[in-house]
Amino acid sequence: MYFLSHPISSLNHFVARLVTDQITIVLSIILFVLLSLNYKKTFWQDMDEKVFKWVEDGKENFVKKHSEDLAIFGNAIFHILFSVVLALIFFLTRHTTNEVFPILFVLIFSWGLNRVMKLIFKRERPNFTANSSKKRLSYCFPSGHVMASLPIYFFSAVILQNFVAFIPWYLIALVISYSVIMSRIYLNHHYFTDVLGGVFMGIFCLNISIWFYFFFIVGQI
Repeated sequence: MYFLSHPISSLNHFVARLVTDQITIVLSIILFVLLSLNYKKTFWQDMDEKVFKWVEDGKENFVKKHSEDLAIFGNAIFHILFSVVLALIFFLTRHTTNEVFPILFVLIFSWGLNRVMKLIFKRERPNFTANSSKKRLSYCFPSGHVMASLPIYFFSAVILQNFVAFIPWYLIALVISYSVIMSRIYLNHHYFTDVLGGVFMGIFCLNISIWFYFFFIVGQI
């Protein structure tokens, strides 16, 4: 079987299909709408409290111990630097802007949409935060770190996989995104439902960015 002989490649392909499939984007939209209409209800509030308790009572692990450090991968400043450097690399090596504009589009679209959505929902952040963490002052639904990390890292994987195929870029994007997601939960800067909403909208932004790239830049869809 191909999976047994090429497990990393198979997992990389599976992750790619999972996050970019048309069914996935439809589900992400539906699930986000349902979540945004119901996150204040008892079921989801109980879920948020259970996750808080799980974080407080849970055993120390690598991600929990280094959550503040790992959170930098979801920081807006880091995303800007990452996107600019990646865009410059493509521009200097390929002498074309075919990848530059889509990379910047992902950055601006994901963070811009997140800011608009936070102003729409205006959900206050949790009162409790981890002792070592900084208190955030902005609104929290959906999580900007998560919502922007998914499209930025996975879209980077889309274009990098075409040029350096032997590296499992989708798996790398998954590991980084997972670290960002868990760091937001462990730091308690967000409710669990904020993070979940960020995942759904992150998948939406990723697929819109891929559509923009192939339709407007590459000229095929």
